[in-house]
Amino acid sequence: MSKNQQTNLQMVLPLALDDKASFANYLSGDNAELIRALNASVSSEEQTMLYFYGAAGVGKSHLLFAMQRLAKDQAVASFYISLVDSRVTPQMLEVIDTRAMVCIDDVQAWAGESDKERALFALFERVKQSQGRLIVSATQPPKASGFSLEDLVSRLASGLVYPLNALTDAQQFDAIKLRANQRGLSISDEVVKYLLSRSSRDTSELFFLLDEIDKASLIEKRRITIPFLQTLLKN
Repeated sequence: MSKNQQTNLQMVLPLALDDKASFANYLSGDNAELIRALNASVSSEEQTMLYFYGAAGVGKSHLLFAMQRLAKDQAVASFYISLVDSRVTPQMLEVIDTRAMVCIDDVQAWAGESDKERALFALFERVKQSQGRLIVSATQPPKASGFSLEDLVSRLASGLVYPLNALTDAQQFDAIKLRANQRGLSISDEVVKYLLSRSSRDTSELFFLLDEIDKASLIEKRRITIPFLQTLLKN
C-alpha cells in the first residue's frame, strides 16, 4: 500500500468513532440473536460473512461502531467505511487489509453503479480468500437493495442475514433510561415520556437530543424537568 493510498483511506475512516457507542449501551430489544452474532464476529477468528438491515435510525451504525470499539479492546484489527461518504472510492476498497475485520455501513448507497458494485464484489472475494470477516449493514435485504450485479447479490446473501428490528415504544423508553443512567443523568420517568412524545422516534436522534439536554443542563445548572425541556425544545 502506497503512502498516498494510506492517507486517502485514513481520510474516510473515522479517526474518532463515536466513543459512546458500545454493546453495553445498546438495548437489544428483539435483536438479541443479531447482537450475539456481531459479538461473536469480533471475538472469533473464524471466517464470518454477516449482513444485517433495517430502517434509518434503528442503530445500524451504532452497532458497527460498537464492533470497532470491542475490536480495539480485544486488539483485533478492523476497518469501518460508510458508503454514504462521498469521499470513498472503489480504489480505496482495493487497499483494505482483508485479514482484518471489515465493516461496511450503508452498502446500498453503491447500488446501481457498476464500477462500485464490481469493487464490492472484488472485496468480498478477497475477504473470502483470506478467510476474513465481512460485516455489512444496509436498509434492505440483499435482493431488495437495488444491486444489478447478480454475483454480488448472491455473495451478500450467502452468509448470515439478519433484520435489525426497530424498538417498540416501551423498548425506546428503556433505551433512553439506560443511556441516561450510563451518562449519570438524573431523569424521571415523566421526563422520558415527555421527551418521547415531543421528538422523533429515530433512536440515534433521540440519543443526540439527550446529549444536548445533558450539556444544556450542565451549562445552565438546572435539573432536567419538563419545564426545562419545554424551554429547550422551543429553541
